[in-house]
Parts: sequence; C-alpha cells; structure tokens
Amino acid sequence: MRGFLQRKFVRDTLALQIGKLGTTGLTILSSLLVARLLGTEPYGAWALAQSFFSIWQTLNLTGVSMSANTQLAMAVGAKNTTEILNVSAFYVQISTVWAVFISGALALIGPLLAGMAYSGEVQIGVLAAWLSLTTLPDALYAYVLIALQSHRSMRTLAVLQNLNQLVLLACTAAALLLNPTPEAMVLSRLAYSTLTMGLAFVFFERGRRTGLPYPPLTTIARHALRVSPRPYWRFGLWNAIDKNITGLFVDIPMQLVGIMMGKTAAGYLGIAFRTLTIPSTLTSAVFDNLQAVIPQAVGRGDFGNLRRNLRRVLIGLTVGAVLFYAAFALTAPLFVPLLFGAEWLPAVPAIAALSVYGAVTIVGGTFGPLYRALNVLRPIVLLKTLTLIIVTLSALVILRGTDAPVEAGAGALFGAWLVNVFYLLSVGFTAWVSLRGLQRQIPPA
Repeated sequence: MRGFLQRKFVRDTLALQIGKLGTTGLTILSSLLVARLLGTEPYGAWALAQSFFSIWQTLNLTGVSMSANTQLAMAVGAKNTTEILNVSAFYVQISTVWAVFISGALALIGPLLAGMAYSGEVQIGVLAAWLSLTTLPDALYAYVLIALQSHRSMRTLAVLQNLNQLVLLACTAAALLLNPTPEAMVLSRLAYSTLTMGLAFVFFERGRRTGLPYPPLTTIARHALRVSPRPYWRFGLWNAIDKNITGLFVDIPMQLVGIMMGKTAAGYLGIAFRTLTIPSTLTSAVFDNLQAVIPQAVGRGDFGNLRRNLRRVLIGLTVGAVLFYAAFALTAPLFVPLLFGAEWLPAVPAIAALSVYGAVTIVGGTFGPLYRALNVLRPIVLLKTLTLIIVTLSALVILRGTDAPVEAGAGALFGAWLVNVFYLLSVGFTAWVSLRGLQRQIPPA
C-alpha cells in the first residue's frame, strides 16, 4: 500500500479526487437552488437556452482546447519552452477570434432562428446570445486549467476548481434570490465567468513563481498577435469535429424533446442530466490525470507499459461504474423528491435510464486521451458521424409516427434512451479503433 501511494499518478489522482468532493457538494447545492426556485417551465427555458448555445458551439472547428491539452503536455514533458509559448499564444489567438464570431452571430440571427424553432418565441435565442459573452472568459479560465494539468500541478488545480464552484454557487444564489428567472440566470453566469477568469489569472502568476514553466500572460497575449496557426490548426480541426459530434449526442435529444414534446419535458431531461453530472465528478479526477499521463507516455514511446496500465484502469472503472450506477438507478426514486421536490418526480425514469449513459461514459472517457495522442482521429470521427446520422434519422421516424400526445415524463425518458444509444455505439467504436492503434505501436515479442 505504501508503494502504491508513493506513485505520482496515484497521489495526483487522490489530490484531485479529494478536491472533487468539495466540487460535488457545491454542484449539488447549485442544482438544488436552480431546480427549486426556478420551477419546471422556467427551468426548461434555461436548459433550452444552454442547449441552443451549445449547438452553436459545434460550429467551433478549431479544437483548440483539446489539442492544447495534448500538445502542451508533450511540450512540458520535453521542456520545450518555445513550443509552450507558441501553443499558448495559438490558444489565446483562436479563442479570441471564435468568441467575437459566436457573439456577433448569435446577436444577429440567434433570436430569429429560435423563433422559427419555437413557434415564434425568441426568448431562447436572446438568452443564448447573452450567454455567448461567457465564451472568452471561460476559454481563458480553461487555459489556466490546461497549464496546471499539463504540468501535473494537481493540488493547485483541485483548489482552483473548488473556488470556481464556490463562485458559481454564490452567483447563482444571488441571482435566484433577487429574481428567479432564466434572464437572471444568464446574468449570474456572466458574472461567474468573469470572476473565475480573474481568479485563474492570479493562480497562474503565482504558479509561475513556484515552478510552472509558462511565460507571463502579457507575453502570451503579445505573441498571440503574430504566432502562425499553420502548424496547429489541422490537429485542432479533427479534435473539434470529434468533440462537437460527441456534444450533439446530448444536444440533439434535448432539442428534439423540447421542440416536439414541450419545455416541461425538456426541463425533466435537463434535470436528469444535471443529476448525472453530480456522480460523474467523482471519477473525473482519473480522466484529468490521464489527459497528461497518456500523451507523455506516447511521446516517450512507452507503449507496452501504457497498454498494461490502461488495462488495469479499464477493469477497475468498468466494475466500479456498473456497481455504482446500478445503485444510483435504484435509489433515484428516493433522493429526487427529497433533493428537488415532488414536482420533479416525472424526471425519475429519465434519471434512472441515464445511468447507462453514466456508466458508459466513465469507461469511454479513458479512450479520449489515447486516440488523440495516437492521432487516430479520422476513423473515429467517421464512425461517430455515421452513428449520429443513423440514430437521429431513426429517432425522427419514431417521433413522426407517434400521433398520440406524449406526456412530459415519457418524452424525457425517450430523450434519455436516445442519448444511451448514441453513447453505447460511439464508445464501442472508439474502444475498437483506439486499442487497435495502440496494439500496432507495440513491436511483436
């Protein structure tokens, strides 16, 4: 046990996991406040606005966040200060351009498109346009997280994430106490993004004085004006397509439920997803660590040990995920009315069904850092695209063939199982391609 605990990967994971306990508690409090004080229909409008904004985010084909995660980890491992500066400046450059674009586009045509989708109601589009102003501060906050993660400064990362959720809770509570409406939630999200960006900058500059191998933020900002995107954009593009397709596995069911079955059904599905994010934070520490460890192992060419370690991680996660989410599904009828109130009881079947999604994503999350580091994105993107098209068309055929009105709880349940089908197929294909790619790198014995 002593030898096990002395491993850096284990110590880092434990530090992150302890931090996640605080993050989880604050997330639960935020979710309870929003669900109880907004009510079902306003909550549905808030969930649809976030989903509408998220769908617009699929137009972001830069993939800058995921590619920076991999490339900075490799650069830090190689102690390449020039590459660290170039990748950092490229991140800031592309994030700024995208933020300006999406805010302008949503301000111009977001309300119009929302009105077309929701029978003349433009509220969803207006809320999404205001939400888009969080794009740049969120991206700059995420850069600091990537910097800390790439350097494997996991304790500092855990502290910053907890403070982030504390600010979110404070902003959410203030908005709901003053004016419990979707509009107030948008304003609270703007305040939260701005405050946490400033907090992250403080952590970054302090980290630089204690060994974080990154240039000052002012140096990165100046270099962003002249760095060439040419060496980085293609890898980022494939990462973006992959991430955006995966995001549609959740957003398409949410929008189909909202458009064809109403805001209340969308609210039930939204609270089901919110409930699933609470236990998922308990395993995210492993994935945060793998984001740095796997690219470093691939960069060193240590494929044999990587395969052995990955096998142990997969076995442990699979057994734990099945046991945990089986218990989660069985206890959902007990904790949902206690936590959210009796009005949310129709969401229980959707929450229980999404336990499949929770278990599958725990196992599937292991393969993301692997296939990005091995650069086998093209076949995975192709298979995910086929999955998206076939399953979406099948869902539309089913919905079009349903003449009788569907109650809100049943609509949310349909959306939950649609998400499950997306992820079961996607993770299966991803595992097959990733593990074959890793096996090809190992010389025969």
